Amino acid sequence: MKRQIQKIVVILVLLVPVASFAQDQVDGLRYSQNIVGGTARFMAMGGAFSALGGDMSALAYNPAGIGVYKKSQFTFTPGFSMQTNNSTYNGTSTRDQQSMLNIQNIGLIGTWKNRRDEAMWKNISFGVVYNQTNNFNENITIQGNNSKNSLTDEFAANANGRNDSSQDVFSTQQAYNAGLINTVNGSNGLAYFSIMDPFLTNGKSILQQDIIARTGSMGETDISLGGNYNNKLYLGISLGIADIYFNENATYTETPQYTDTAYGLQQFSYATTVNTTGSGVNVKIGAIYKITDWLRIGAAMHTPTWFSLTDNYSSLITATYGDVTNGQYNQGTYAGTVDGSPARGNYNYNITTPMRAMGGVAFVIHHQAIISADYEWVDYSTIQFSSDPTNQFSNVNQAIQQSYMQASNLRVGAELLLYPFSIRAGYAYYGNPYNSSAGNSSIKNSYSVGFGLKFNHCFLDLAYVLTQYTENYYMYDASLANAAQNKTTVSNAAITFGVNF
Repeated sequence: MKRQIQKIVVILVLLVPVASFAQDQVDGLRYSQNIVGGTARFMAMGGAFSALGGDMSALAYNPAGIGVYKKSQFTFTPGFSMQTNNSTYNGTSTRDQQSMLNIQNIGLIGTWKNRRDEAMWKNISFGVVYNQTNNFNENITIQGNNSKNSLTDEFAANANGRNDSSQDVFSTQQAYNAGLINTVNGSNGLAYFSIMDPFLTNGKSILQQDIIARTGSMGETDISLGGNYNNKLYLGISLGIADIYFNENATYTETPQYTDTAYGLQQFSYATTVNTTGSGVNVKIGAIYKITDWLRIGAAMHTPTWFSLTDNYSSLITATYGDVTNGQYNQGTYAGTVDGSPARGNYNYNITTPMRAMGGVAFVIHHQAIISADYEWVDYSTIQFSSDPTNQFSNVNQAIQQSYMQASNLRVGAELLLYPFSIRAGYAYYGNPYNSSAGNSSIKNSYSVGFGLKFNHCFLDLAYVLTQYTENYYMYDASLANAAQNKTTVSNAAITFGVNF
C-alpha cells in the first residue's frame, strides 16, 4: 500500500507543474516588431499565454501560438531552482532544503512565409521544442514524538490472516524476521501484534523520523505545426513526447523513548528506494482568434498523456536490540532479510493522466502593454493505473476516484514595453485536486516578476517565480498516523537567450 500511495503522490506532482515552460514573441501587431522573449518571459507573466501566441510555450499549452510566428527562432534557457520544506509533526518542526541547476528549455521553430499577397494562409511554422515541465528535486525531514501508535502497528495489521511464508517480502515479512511483530499465542500463526504496543498503552512515546531525498525531472518534447489564416485565425497541433526520471530514497526510523524491558528494542529503521523511468505521448490542438487589434481569445484541448513506466524498488528493515534477560534477541542489529541485503523488485505499468481544457483572453493596450488571463480545467479523478493482470490496480483506481476531484487553474500576466526594455509580472493559482473525503488539501500559488532586453535580432529575458503550497504527509497508514504538515517554498530563476532569423 505504501508504494501505491507513493505512485499517486508522484502523479499529482507530475500534473501540477510549477511554471517552467517555453515562450517567445507576441504576434503580428506593431507590438511584435518591438518585443520578443523566451521561457523566462513566459514564467514572468505567470504562463498566461493561451490567447497571445507567438511563443514556444504554445507547444506545451496552446499549439495555435506557433501560427503567429513571422520569423524563425532559436532559444535556450538554463535555470536554477531551490526548494525548502518546513515540516511540523506532533508539535515538532524541521526544515530541509535542496537546490539545483537545470535546463528549462531548448527549441527551434522554422517559419515559411507565403509570398502571394492574395493568399489566405499567410505563413506556416514547424517547431521542435523541449521544455522541462517538472522538477522533482527536494529533501524532506519529518520528526516528532508519538505516544499512540507505531509503523509496526501497520505491519501487524497487514500481516493478520497470513502465515510467515505468504507475507509481503518488502515489509511485513521483514518486520517479522527482525522481531518487530510477533504471532499471537493460539492463533496458529495467523494473528500478529506489535512489540511496542504494551509500552505505548502506558503513555510512553517513540521518536519517529522520516528522511526523504528525491531527485529527477519530467520533460516534454513538442513537435508542432501551425498556420496563420488571413491574420485573424491561428491554428496549431502538437505531438508531445514526455519523459520521466524520478528517484526517491527514504529512511524511516523509530527510537523508543523508554527502556524496553521485554525485548530490548533500541531502534529500528525501514529504508526504501523507488526509481521510476518511462515515457508517454499526448496530442494538443488549439486555436487563437484575433477579434480586434487589441483583443484576442484562445482555446486548447489536451488529450490524456499515456505513460508507460517501470519501477525498480528495494527495501530493508533493520532492528537494534540491547541485552535483556529472556529477550527475543541477543544484543546486536538484525536485518529483516536472510542475507542482510535489501529485497529488490521491479514492475512495469501504465498511467493515463487526465485530459485538459483551457481558454484565455488577452488585451494589447496602445501597442505598449499586455494583460492576459488563462483558465484551465482538469479532472484528477480520471487518473488511471493499468497493468497485466488488468485488475492489479483496481483498488488504487477506486481510491483515486474517491479521493480526487475536478480542479481549476488560473494564470494572469502583464507586461509593459519601455523599448528596448520590458518589465513583467504574473500570478498563477493551481486548484486543490483533493475532495473533502481525502483529508488533504493542496493549493499552489505562484508569484512572478521579470525583465527583458532586445538588441538587434537577439533578446535576453530574466525571470523569478516564487511558488508556495502546503500538503499533509502521512508516514504510514493515515487511519493510524497523524499527518505531518509540509509547507513548501520553491524559488525558480531562469535566463533565456534567443535569436530570431
